[in-house]
Amino acid sequence: MGEFVPVITLEELPTEGFKAVEINGRQILVGRAGQQVFACVDRCPHAKRPLRTGKLRGQNLQCAWHGWTFDVLTGHSIPDHPTFRLTQVPIKLEGSQVLVSLSAC
Repeated sequence: MGEFVPVITLEELPTEGFKAVEINGRQILVGRAGQQVFACVDRCPHAKRPLRTGKLRGQNLQCAWHGWTFDVLTGHSIPDHPTFRLTQVPIKLEGSQVLVSLSAC
């Protein structure tokens, strides 16, 4: 799965929400949806625009550009359209540190 690198701590993440971080020149969203921590590429697969301006409601992230909604935990669009899925980034937690896989970045 590749090398994992630390990008943010749990304390730096909003309780319900996300932050954009840069890894190897790529923007990644790291956040929380309920008790789950997620990471995905900060690019709408439909509009090709940054998702960081969108709204997270539960585990659903709505793109501010065209209103498409995505499940941040599965990557699926809502309603599901196989062509338009979030690019998820593998993560792991070590204590309060959130690490992401460099192979996805």
